[in-house]
Amino acid sequence: MVLPRMYLPLPLRIRYFWNLGRMLGLLIGVQVTTGLILSIHYVPHIRHRFSMVFNIMVDLEGGSVLRFMHCNGSRLIFLIIYLHIFKGMYYNSYSTNKSTWLFGCAAYILMILIAFLGYVLPWGQMRYWGATVITRLITTVPGVGKWLLIIIWGDYSVNNRSLNRFYTLHFIIPFVMIVIIIIHLVFLHSKGRTCEISSNKLIIPFRNYFMWKDSVGFIILIMVLLANITYFPEYFLDSENSIRARPLVTPVHIVPEWYFLYAYCVLKSIERKVIGVFILLCRVAFFPILAIKQNQHNSVGHKIVIIIWLVNFIILTKIGSLELIYPYSFFRVFCTLIHFIPLIY
Repeated sequence: MVLPRMYLPLPLRIRYFWNLGRMLGLLIGVQVTTGLILSIHYVPHIRHRFSMVFNIMVDLEGGSVLRFMHCNGSRLIFLIIYLHIFKGMYYNSYSTNKSTWLFGCAAYILMILIAFLGYVLPWGQMRYWGATVITRLITTVPGVGKWLLIIIWGDYSVNNRSLNRFYTLHFIIPFVMIVIIIIHLVFLHSKGRTCEISSNKLIIPFRNYFMWKDSVGFIILIMVLLANITYFPEYFLDSENSIRARPLVTPVHIVPEWYFLYAYCVLKSIERKVIGVFILLCRVAFFPILAIKQNQHNSVGHKIVIIIWLVNFIILTKIGSLELIYPYSFFRVFCTLIHFIPLIY
């Protein structure tokens, strides 16, 4: 029997949790659109980059809305993508559809790079020192580390040439990410979702059910974003970034954005810089390595391990914002070890 296109055999277990991918697509579209508009008015020069952000907000009609939508939208994207990744780990997507998982990991890594490059552009105090600290990690590469750092900076410190490089990459990489996301979707629809159709299936109209579920998810997402940029647009912004970057004044406690705190905690869990960078690279390869593992079943033990991993991820994020003192220094090491449990389970 040939079914109409509106009627598809869909599993009973499909819930709103499966809308996260579409919600990510909507947010990425918003980010690309607002980013293109802001890039027209942005001047990547050391003398104008800090004041230019305020000029955009004051002189450009709707500039403050565009700026806060682009800034706070990135935070909302990472919240949704972490939920999306957790859903994939919980339902064992990395072993049932490896190609989709690997291209999703590639898109996630590029998203991290885009977020970091965009974070530096307004040239606030914490942004400048965050760029300095993170880029200096490349000096741990034996032999050519310092040479690579000078190539990235364009000089012997983070300055105007560095900003031009960051701005160019921040503009170009999103289009590469979009291509990878399209390939991710092609593999997803060729292989199918994690939630497979069993013998107990229900044929329901896609338009009357799942299109409305997507619409509800989109409406809630837009309402959350609009409430954020309308009522408390600067709630998640660091007060240090309201100060122009001062290369001769180091902040008391350098803290990245919340979506990087877990990685920052993993990096600081080891006192030796080289070992810390190695563990951080292992963390970057964490999700792709999951796809190499042998197929697993969605057993109760597997789901318990993933839930423990999620709780530990939240704890890592919280500890990453705290100073490196006892007992937080001990918990950093302990939580870092727990973070890699899914690789050995």
